[in-house]
Amino acid sequence: MTPAEIEGIYILQSENVRHLGKVLNALNRDINRSIEQSNEFELQYRTKIIAFVYSAWSEAQFVQIIHTPRGFYYPEINDIKNEKSSNGVFAGWKLMLEKAMTRVGDTSLRQDLSDRLTKLLEITDEYIGEPSIVRNKIAHGQWINVLNRHNTAKNDALTNQLTALDPVLVMKRKRIHQLFGFIVRDLVQSPLVGFHRHYWTNIVELESFLNRSKDWTLELKKLKLQANRRRT
Repeated sequence: MTPAEIEGIYILQSENVRHLGKVLNALNRDINRSIEQSNEFELQYRTKIIAFVYSAWSEAQFVQIIHTPRGFYYPEINDIKNEKSSNGVFAGWKLMLEKAMTRVGDTSLRQDLSDRLTKLLEITDEYIGEPSIVRNKIAHGQWINVLNRHNTAKNDALTNQLTALDPVLVMKRKRIHQLFGFIVRDLVQSPLVGFHRHYWTNIVELESFLNRSKDWTLELKKLKLQANRRRT
């Protein structure tokens, strides 16, 4: 692919990212109505749907970022896509971050860069890699009971994760992913200027959001929305 073709994919994928973001917001509004009406069945199945769409949005952003104009060369893009196909979502993001960080400096020689890479990989694992596992189970029709890899027995650990899913967690992940995306795009597109200029601002905003949202729960959301409904 030529640089112009890479940019063309970026433009197309940016439209997909924006559209899926709107879908997530629309689904969240539907979920709010289900909560207001105390409709637990709707809440449960819409939670599965919003979790699935979140992972689709994450996937779309991954493809968008690796095609960032003036970012990676086409052979690098191929390497990242192949790594993801062979070893999963986290492996793809990990290789992308590692390749992008080499444009900033050598993480084996600079502790500050090593610390930044470690932080970005931790965020990737928790908010992108882990949700994708449950997403795959939802995509395979395992909405109540999650089966093991060979479909020969129940996977209790993943079933518990699926049961614990809630829309508050999904929308929290979306915001974290957005803030994370700002950092990664700077790293890919402007490793020697934008990444350094904006890194601490974006990290502080991300950590501030994590702190503000740490006590957000579905139960609190239910109390708030149902109280608002009673007042109207």
